[in-house]
Amino acid sequence: MKDKIEIYICDDNQNFIEEISQRTQALVGKNRTLIVKTFNDGRELIAQWNEKFADVVFLDIDMPSITGFEVAEELQKSKRDAIIIFITSHEDKVYQSWDFQPFWFVRKSHLNDLDKVFPRLLLKIDSENEKEKHIFNLVAETKVVELDINSVKYIQALKHYVLIKYINGEQIKVRCKISDAEQQLQQLYFIRIQTSALVNIRFIAKITSRDVILTDGESLHVNRERLESVRDEFQKFIRSR
Repeated sequence: MKDKIEIYICDDNQNFIEEISQRTQALVGKNRTLIVKTFNDGRELIAQWNEKFADVVFLDIDMPSITGFEVAEELQKSKRDAIIIFITSHEDKVYQSWDFQPFWFVRKSHLNDLDKVFPRLLLKIDSENEKEKHIFNLVAETKVVELDINSVKYIQALKHYVLIKYINGEQIKVRCKISDAEQQLQQLYFIRIQTSALVNIRFIAKITSRDVILTDGESLHVNRERLESVRDEFQKFIRSR
């Protein structure tokens, strides 16, 4: 069970914000701590999200400066499985909302529905909390990027950016110095093998005198001056298994 739950609520109507906040506080129970942050504008929510993810976002669809759908799209760029509950007065919006695979859709005229939604939401959050034991939030220059450390094969420097390569072939490009990524990931079995490459030790199959051979057969060059330390870290990892 997750002891501390953080909720973001975004609506241009302050009355709805206060009502949803009060209802969630009452529904969370005595065994958990609930932190609620509220926003009247979607851009403020996005800025906060890029600093720190919340467990769930209650998001009004119909806001004047930026719609809830546009906000949801931005949130899901950095956290694909963000838990979103759309709230609106317009029932016809429900079909459009499914493009973003929300956890739920709540009508403002039926906020009592939260009484049955919230227990399911807590189960979802607890389940995600178990999965996130393998998730690391990399702080890049302009946003936070969620990494599954059991799936990231290696990270490659590209001028002012890094290219994050997953074992399944997926790639993500983000503005970040590789030295900053190295500093954040060094305790999680990632090691620099050359100036432009940071490798997840989990995917090293063997090390030759010149290359690191990965479990999928790909080989990466190791700088001579780093070879001994790379071998040492690899052996430490093997012994820790």
